[in-house]
Amino acid sequence: MTIEERVIHYFDLASMPQNLPYDKSSFMRELNITEDDIFNYRKKLEDEVSMKPTEKRDILIKQVIKPLLKKYGFSTGGLDWRRETDDAYIFIHLQNSRFSDISTGACFRFHISASKKDEIREKLSDQWMYNQFTTELKSFNFLPYCGMLSPYYSADWYQIDGYKDYLPTDTPIEDICSQIGEDFDKYVLPELSAVQSYEDFLDLRTQKLKRYEEKEIRLLKFYHAAQLSTTAYGESVFPSLVNLRKKLELTVDDITSHLEWLDIFRERHYLTKYDAKELAIKAAKEENESPSNA
Repeated sequence: MTIEERVIHYFDLASMPQNLPYDKSSFMRELNITEDDIFNYRKKLEDEVSMKPTEKRDILIKQVIKPLLKKYGFSTGGLDWRRETDDAYIFIHLQNSRFSDISTGACFRFHISASKKDEIREKLSDQWMYNQFTTELKSFNFLPYCGMLSPYYSADWYQIDGYKDYLPTDTPIEDICSQIGEDFDKYVLPELSAVQSYEDFLDLRTQKLKRYEEKEIRLLKFYHAAQLSTTAYGESVFPSLVNLRKKLELTVDDITSHLEWLDIFRERHYLTKYDAKELAIKAAKEENESPSNA
């Protein structure tokens, strides 16, 4: 095999569940490759991507999100947008993760909140910070399944690209703009446009937060935790999964009802080869004790 073929085989071995945790030096010795060989191959793939994740995010915001917000009556300024109602302002703030790069991907989210006009503190662009624990929603609250089945959902953030199985990915910008544009044009902004007062927004917020009591959303929270934590820590997370299943009041039948959703979380995770189904089912059956259905 060539050096590049050996490096490709190295990454394949390194991302196998049975080979976690992360000391891969034995594979390097067996394949006769160096840290420089690994770095150079990864750098080659990084140089071949169509554009950096943050560049894709910036195109999405400039070419899709800003025009949509303007269409629905929001004025823009930097990373903040607002729409005036009878007695309040509706705010949308774009928060970018400071850890965004080619390895983690571009991570960002939209904070949505409202403030009464007579309670505005300091600058309008700062209001989202004051509203975080009082009137805040996020764009995911408006989406089907609270956004958890979106291809760009990552623990309450949008994520564009980033490493999978230790190597860079390159999602077409057209796909990103189409999906996240639809999120806003079909789900988020039509509901916000119907808000005409502060009380309207509070009613909408109550309605959206109540969705997290629905069985399908509780099930998705369990699946997400199962895939994320078991990939990172293996079966040592089993007791915490059992406790989470009880807290979310899920039965064996609930957890086995949509195991295909676990495949979605697996494919989206930074390590795609770990299948958490077996451990999730085992956590559901622990103690042979099924909680009552909600």
